[in-house]
Amino acid sequence: MTSRLQPVLAASWLVIVVLLGGILVAGREVLIPLALAIVIWQLVNAIARLYRRVRIRGQTAPRWARFVLALVTIALGLYLAIDVIASNVAQVSQAAGAYEESLQRMLAALRARFDITAAPPASRLLEGIDIGGLVARLSSALGTLAGNIGLVLLYVVFLLFEQESFDRKIDALFPEPGRAAEVRRVLSDIEDRIARYLWIKTLLSVATAALSWAVLKPVGVTFAEFWALIVFLLNFIPTIGSIFAVLLPTLLTLLQFADAGPVLIVLAGLGSVQFVLGNLLEPRLMGSSLNLSPMVMIVSLALWGSLWGVAGMFLCVPITVMVMIVCAEFPATRPLAVLLSSTGRVD
Repeated sequence: MTSRLQPVLAASWLVIVVLLGGILVAGREVLIPLALAIVIWQLVNAIARLYRRVRIRGQTAPRWARFVLALVTIALGLYLAIDVIASNVAQVSQAAGAYEESLQRMLAALRARFDITAAPPASRLLEGIDIGGLVARLSSALGTLAGNIGLVLLYVVFLLFEQESFDRKIDALFPEPGRAAEVRRVLSDIEDRIARYLWIKTLLSVATAALSWAVLKPVGVTFAEFWALIVFLLNFIPTIGSIFAVLLPTLLTLLQFADAGPVLIVLAGLGSVQFVLGNLLEPRLMGSSLNLSPMVMIVSLALWGSLWGVAGMFLCVPITVMVMIVCAEFPATRPLAVLLSSTGRVD
């Protein structure tokens, strides 16, 4: 009897996965701002807890004041980011033509120097790079993100109001005292891990962007503030974000100066920043709070990137952590949580 049920169970799971994927793709216009709002809501709670440690004459600010200050902090950061985007995107798009001309001159000089009559595959690949199109797509993605900020902040405000009634709703959904306490523990575990990840990642991303700006500005790289913001955003994307945060400014430095000196300075400086903060400092600060397998992070990045684009790349780690914690609570899905984990321990 059990052997007959196994194909039916497998087929049911396949149908559920396909339906879930369809919902995630079809509802992305609604789900992406909501998911971003949940992440920012967690960050607001983390900042509010930080403000609770601030004491003036031995007293802390009221709870409502801490949340207002946390919201103002997030709003100020978003305002500064949007201001940098708005003031630089048009200029960067205009400069894309000059970058393409510089690339063509460099390729022509290389062919003339080495007496290459037919362009090798690598040169043809570089000639096919549409820098203007890349900048336009990047600008469009940032513009879309900025355009959704109002809706995201509205979701955040409602989530903050709703969290006051979460405990009452849990008690109503799970009348058994033991079960309600278990649900609260799982939700608290999810919140603590995600808040810790977001808090540490945000601080490290700010530090990475500031140090990257300190490398780019003295060299004379144009739009250093804009590229520092791009480094900040890319730092939230696992693995490949750090790679592009080094290669993209380095490539633009090469196109701007066409000289090995500034390029080597930018490459060495940005590479050192990413190595020290990303490979040495971040693992020490994160500890085992994530417990995600590196392979799982890469697969998650590819999966959510294909479903939700750039926004999915930013959200892949928090979403995967939530899935792992929830799966660890049920015997049927616990093996999946073990596979997702880095150490195999999900207790």
